[in-house]
Amino acid sequence: MTTVADILSYVTARSGHPLNADEGVRYGSAETEVERVLVCFVPSVPALQYAGEHGYDLVLGHEKLYSPYDPLVSRESHPDWPSWAPNAARCELLERHGLTYARVHGTLDELVVFDVFAELLGLGTPCYERGFAKVYEISPRTVGELLQDVKRRTGLAQVRASLPQGPRQLVHRVGLPWGGLGLFVNVAYQQEVIEQGVDVLIAGESDDYGFRFSADVGIPMIETSHIASEGPGLCRFADQLRAEMPALQVDYFVNAPAWEVF
Repeated sequence: MTTVADILSYVTARSGHPLNADEGVRYGSAETEVERVLVCFVPSVPALQYAGEHGYDLVLGHEKLYSPYDPLVSRESHPDWPSWAPNAARCELLERHGLTYARVHGTLDELVVFDVFAELLGLGTPCYERGFAKVYEISPRTVGELLQDVKRRTGLAQVRASLPQGPRQLVHRVGLPWGGLGLFVNVAYQQEVIEQGVDVLIAGESDDYGFRFSADVGIPMIETSHIASEGPGLCRFADQLRAEMPALQVDYFVNAPAWEVF
């Protein structure tokens, strides 16, 4: 019988290093026996409800279980956070359905998430690479044309973008602040790829300050969303885990966007 620990060992064997401090079992036990695994981006209430109602043993997610903390990593500055309604709702579902939750975050970014996003965008091989700071050379085109290509490749009906020089600005050197690296709290990533001469960024999630950071030096940024930039890689990982551990039923749960456009 396969355990949660066996599944996490498969991940560490692929990466060649232990899990990061914010990864591993966050609810339940590593010794839990597993027959059915649900891979997801975030352990939202709908994801946990689905897992419980459909008989899964393990939810293997990319993002943290509770907000604003991972209690195994961070100190508490809001001592009442376990009682916050979203946290309590997630905990109640895990307990009611006997689910285990394990997080694999940066290790999956390293193994599959980043590269599948670049693959989805058709960017080819990086022309510069240092860790996650990768830069891609594309044939020159207007940022408006690139924006339409990003929409087509991701299947998004709409994207947000900062266009400091307008949609006709020519671009050819792409940086990828995937996931949450387009957010202002992570602008050091933008700075690292800007230093390598990028003239356009295709991001996961950004915010007002994040957009303004690169726009102030004339670099446009196209925002796809956190889930759009990471979901394809997580789905690929579910396929890989299913192939490597055929005794398991492994499925991918699609976390719907948390908003609608009106």
